Amino acid sequence: MNIFAIMLVKDEADIVASVLKDAETWADKIFVLDNGSTDGTWEIIQSLADDKIIPWKQYFGPYHNGLRADVYNEFKHLSKPGDWWCFKLDADEFYAENPRTFLEKQRKSTGLVAKKSLDYYLTEEDIHEYNFSGNFEQDKNHIKYLKSTCWSEPRFFKEKKNIKWVSEPNAHYPSNCGKLSNQTILVKHYQFRSPQQMQKRLDVRNATEMKKNGLAFRHVKEQKWQELLKKRADMVFDDGRLETYMNLPFRNTLSENWLKKLLRKIKSRFVLM
Repeated sequence: MNIFAIMLVKDEADIVASVLKDAETWADKIFVLDNGSTDGTWEIIQSLADDKIIPWKQYFGPYHNGLRADVYNEFKHLSKPGDWWCFKLDADEFYAENPRTFLEKQRKSTGLVAKKSLDYYLTEEDIHEYNFSGNFEQDKNHIKYLKSTCWSEPRFFKEKKNIKWVSEPNAHYPSNCGKLSNQTILVKHYQFRSPQQMQKRLDVRNATEMKKNGLAFRHVKEQKWQELLKKRADMVFDDGRLETYMNLPFRNTLSENWLKKLLRKIKSRFVLM
């Protein structure tokens, strides 16, 4: 069983090397598409190129989820039925569980696996206690507070003969992946890592043409990094125990989508009657 990973990245110079080196421990190939970084991210990725990390190309157009389909279709010839694709290796996520071990234990009928996101935030108290450098490797031991609820969405699909992934803005992954596993894999998500990084993140998302056109990042309302800070009293301390991660409640967005579709079908039948 091989595992292939797809990374789309833009301006993540402080963390991208850490994520790629970690992913190398479980992925056979990591294909990277840079979406127009200007902070040295692409140069860092190129410096890490080897038989596993493949810097494919830079793309300077607007972001859309179908870009991952472009990467998959470029390299799908390397995979065979039974292999797995980490179709969304985000540049700020680390797997708390080894994906290879996790995927090997999945049933043969499973075609799709979702993550359980352990979302880290900086707190007001963190800022007062520690002077964040903006270098993730230096700062990571001071990022210890989690959101009390988790986000869940698909991250892996299994290669099979009839998989088709069309490059369209809403094509997050192939539509015919098959059965979703009832198990979720734990992922540590560091979207907020330092005041410097948080402000840059806001600036990029508030300035993007996609936001101006109302197509993406509509959830971004903040202008200053201080608005993203949390209070420790509202968070969960990461004590490093698997039980702590497992006990955090989460939402499975794929299941919700199926439920919404079912409710719409039921409603339409009543209307027709």
